Amino acid sequence: MEHDLIKDNPALKAPVLAVLTSFEGEEPRRRSEVEETLAKAWDTSWARSAAATIDILVRRKGLVEQVYVNGEPYAGTLEDAQTGEDVPEDAEAYETLAITEKGRRLAAAYEPGATMRALLEERPEYGDVFKAALWACADADGCSRADLEAQINEFPQLQPDAASGRTRVYPQFFIDALETAGGIEWRDAAWRVTEVGRQLL
Repeated sequence: MEHDLIKDNPALKAPVLAVLTSFEGEEPRRRSEVEETLAKAWDTSWARSAAATIDILVRRKGLVEQVYVNGEPYAGTLEDAQTGEDVPEDAEAYETLAITEKGRRLAAAYEPGATMRALLEERPEYGDVFKAALWACADADGCSRADLEAQINEFPQLQPDAASGRTRVYPQFFIDALETAGGIEWRDAAWRVTEVGRQLL
């Protein structure tokens, strides 16, 4: 059974997807260029740097890395190529990266549209609550946390169980689920619907 890197490590979702979605075609790219491009938009709050995320994806077979020396594939590591006696001192050594089929499947599984559809399919009993939350966040001014919680709390699914008197689910569940799935985001001091979330309204 194939392990799901993001499911196993939710904090890696944003950096892993940033790396994987930067690969559009089949052609390998120089690792230095990939890191340079990613650095321009990398969020410093993410759990890992771009280089560390790439290393994780190489180890987990989401990316494949190849070392070249003077344009020819080299069997060792880049460090081997830079220090090995079998490589001329003036040789050009570099690494390339390419996305694998496993990497493409992972990126597709967590594409925002896919994660939102999966959320609604997995929890159909909460579909009207999710839709109401998306509508609230679609307001031009967004929605405050208090207002969003108040609107969600009106639904029967959040009322205490008649027999036990216990509340089974709280507003925060819906907020967290929608944010994780990419349907809403906290921006400019309010919850706001994303483009993906808006498409489901």
